[in-house]
Amino acid sequence: GHVSARFNLGNEEGRAGNVDLALQHWLISANLGHGISLDNVKKMFMSGLTAKADYARALRGYQSATEEMSSPDRNEAKALRS
Repeated sequence: GHVSARFNLGNEEGRAGNVDLALQHWLISANLGHGISLDNVKKMFMSGLTAKADYARALRGYQSATEEMSSPDRNEAKALRS
């Protein structure tokens, strides 16, 4: 699914009190490189609502996704805009 849609579904489920469903949506979007979803999974871990393994999985997926999106050309273009 679309990254932002997954993030929004996680937010809706979280507001409805469906923590497990919120986590699943945020794990998917974090694995696709969505930083706020990763932050939400971290907050859940810090609050004791999810396991360390879930946060570690989200972090690895996020890092992998952002590495895949990175390229020397993109980095050069980003540097030129700054």
